[in-house]
Amino acid sequence: MPALGAALQEFAHGLLPVNPVEGEDVRWTVEERLEYYNCPGVAICAFRDNAIVEAAGFGVTSPGGPAIGGETIFAGASISKPVTAVLALQLVDQGRVDLDRPINDYLESWKVPENDFTRRVPVTLRHLLSHRAGTTVHGFGAYAHDRPAPSLLDVLNGTEPSPTPAVEVDKLPGESVRYSGGGTSVVQMLLEEMSGTDFASLAREKIFEPLGMSRTTFKQPLPEALRPLAAKGHHVDGRVVDGAYTFTPQLAAGGIYTSAPDYARFMIECRNAWLGRGNVLLAQETARQMMENQGGGQFGLGWEIFGSGADKRFAHGGSNEGYQCNTTCNLEQGWGGVVLTNCLSGLMLYYEVMNGMAAAFDWQGYMRAPRRIVPIVGEDMQRYVGRYRIVSGIDAPYVDIWVEDGKLHSHVAGLILPPRPIYMDETGRFFTQQVPSETAVEYGSDGRAQTLISYAAGDIEFLRAERVPEDV
Repeated sequence: MPALGAALQEFAHGLLPVNPVEGEDVRWTVEERLEYYNCPGVAICAFRDNAIVEAAGFGVTSPGGPAIGGETIFAGASISKPVTAVLALQLVDQGRVDLDRPINDYLESWKVPENDFTRRVPVTLRHLLSHRAGTTVHGFGAYAHDRPAPSLLDVLNGTEPSPTPAVEVDKLPGESVRYSGGGTSVVQMLLEEMSGTDFASLAREKIFEPLGMSRTTFKQPLPEALRPLAAKGHHVDGRVVDGAYTFTPQLAAGGIYTSAPDYARFMIECRNAWLGRGNVLLAQETARQMMENQGGGQFGLGWEIFGSGADKRFAHGGSNEGYQCNTTCNLEQGWGGVVLTNCLSGLMLYYEVMNGMAAAFDWQGYMRAPRRIVPIVGEDMQRYVGRYRIVSGIDAPYVDIWVEDGKLHSHVAGLILPPRPIYMDETGRFFTQQVPSETAVEYGSDGRAQTLISYAAGDIEFLRAERVPEDV
């Protein structure tokens, strides 16, 4: 590896815990955390304003394989969704689509199935881009390379060989956030019908080529010509995923392959549009809407939106078989970064990487103040033990809390994250060392926890769960 610049050297030796704790000064090298998580490699790109500051790789594309560089290609999974959103918002700029008109007015070969919910509130593009459409199908998972790929109509109708059921609406549109790759697939149908071209070609023509994103594609499976430039995906136990490179035929929701600098170029241009600078993506008025929380949830139009004022930033993560990634950019200050990993365990690693980047590259307003842990001991733990049914936010059934080795632990059934210890801070909120979110507790008349409310940043709610009675 070539000699590192001062900031990159600081980063390489300064990964930080997801949530810093008062009185603890914990730092790790990148190599230490790659080994800890059994993750072969990671690529990062730090940028500020219009310039890429650093792009670097650590580790290897696969054990025994080449080293990862700053330009190495990874599967990006759901960081596809902001790209899809920009393509859809270009139709809004052109006056061809209204954000608040029923999406079925524009669709031809497939329409959102009508039911009591959609008759009361028709699904719109705004609903779909902010995950407030009430559409089903959270995500899609890995797809076998040796099977015929489902068409977009197969995905929407839930017909063979689609591995997921039909996309439909089972809650009132606009009522609350529920993350939905199925809803993003509806947007893909809109784009392909209105452009008369396939989604991968449309993204290349409208975004990738104008921005010089030469190592980015929506073509699936990953084209043979790009494979020597890409990191292979890995399971937590170190096995390479089937086919070496994950196959995601549901393109708009999760099919992107990209490098860290390429995706940084896209984020820089989104910010340029927000600022009203000359750009190839969007008009400023549309970009401003894209960066506003819709209906009070964590999503704008395509992006997740955190903070306010000088701390306001847009972000999105990506998770699929063998790869995990995250991105963020501050709107006013202009700093930002992209983190791409080639292992499922990167889901926890990338938060530590982001914190290390924040310290090394001076991301003002990103890091949270250290928390003071308030011990919960003895019988007090039983106030929290139980099962809580998730009623809004994510497509998962339960949050479980129990005592193990003298500590409270929790787990969300159906999610990738493993069970983990939870800690209460001085504000009375729970936090973990897996994700930067925090969870407030509302108590019942018996003094036991009744409602769990998780916040992504500040007071933007992304999950709510209610205690399940013990006799149910």
